[in-house]
Amino acid sequence: MAHATVHIFELSIPIFVLIWLLEFNTTPAIIGLTVTVGYGLFGLGSLPSGILADHISSKKLILLCLLGMATSFYMLSISSSLITIALALFVWGSAASIYHPTGLSLISRKVKSMGTVYAYHGIAGNIGTALGPIATILLLAYFDWRHVAAILATLSLFVAILSSQLKIEDTFSGPIDTKNLASSDTLQQTSHNIKFLLSGVFLLIFVLVVSYGFYYRSILTFLPVVLSLLQTDPISLIGFSFAIPSNYFYAGILMVGALGQYAAGKISDHFKPELPLLIGYFALALLALLFLPAVQSGVIIFALFGAALGFFLFYIQPLQATLIGLHTPEKTRGLSFGITFTGVYGIGAIGATVAGVILTYYSPLVLFATLAVVMLFASSLIYMIKKSKYPDLIS
Repeated sequence: MAHATVHIFELSIPIFVLIWLLEFNTTPAIIGLTVTVGYGLFGLGSLPSGILADHISSKKLILLCLLGMATSFYMLSISSSLITIALALFVWGSAASIYHPTGLSLISRKVKSMGTVYAYHGIAGNIGTALGPIATILLLAYFDWRHVAAILATLSLFVAILSSQLKIEDTFSGPIDTKNLASSDTLQQTSHNIKFLLSGVFLLIFVLVVSYGFYYRSILTFLPVVLSLLQTDPISLIGFSFAIPSNYFYAGILMVGALGQYAAGKISDHFKPELPLLIGYFALALLALLFLPAVQSGVIIFALFGAALGFFLFYIQPLQATLIGLHTPEKTRGLSFGITFTGVYGIGAIGATVAGVILTYYSPLVLFATLAVVMLFASSLIYMIKKSKYPDLIS
């Protein structure tokens, strides 16, 4: 429930972007910078969240995440300028950053078939990823965007209340030892663990996930804008002509991602993740290059193309999680996921700003060519990782 809620919020924001562009009479570059504040904290907060996930109850951290997100969207509902929107998104990013290191490290500690469980967990996230835009679009048909933000905030509050009633076998059930957590010995050990992780092949994995995060954030933040700029002609079927709004294409693309999550999870239970990841990165590079031709080839071709894009965009995620889970020690699993999600959602959030600048001063063609180059770079990294010998971290 929490994973779905996080992504409902995350993917509702690009729908609001279209409204903010018009209401505040601004440019994609300015809007890109505004949302980077929240999306950046979504990732950068993962490192301290990952450290906390190694010392504090996962349930308590996830409840804090849900309540923080509710607070942020209540703030968004009373925003009257881009500055207050940026402040609300800052709070959202800080709260949402708690989730992934906490949830994924809990899974990695408690289950054997990590790939399959990551896939189911990812599917829940994809349900939120698809519901975020769809629910936002439908609510915007009846309510002002500020009212929609308040409705979403209430959803997170409801999930927090419901989740607080669940009894789960938590990783850490004792009281929070804040003195020990902030002690010099703990901080020194955390610093040592970070240096240890980043001294080996994990550094290549970190750069890899940053590349994916850049692609992910660039394409998802401005895909509704690009689709609206490239709006297709009405479709004619059995004598009837009708238009499909670009936002529904966007939601449909995200919905297909659940299939990618499931397929990748099953693959990672039976094969090493490097080769499937290499295939996924090559596919994303090719799809970026084919985006504009696909749009111009008619709605049926573009629907098939969009399904492939949604599939491979989320196919990557369980494989990356499995790669990290297999090659990091259990006692630093929260820290490991904290570092990687700092890369995916923190540094990768720069993609929103870069995409906004490219769309403002250049064209969609330049944007998709840039994304293709980034994925080809990621492909070269996964090749290097495949050739590297992993240190015996498990023991």
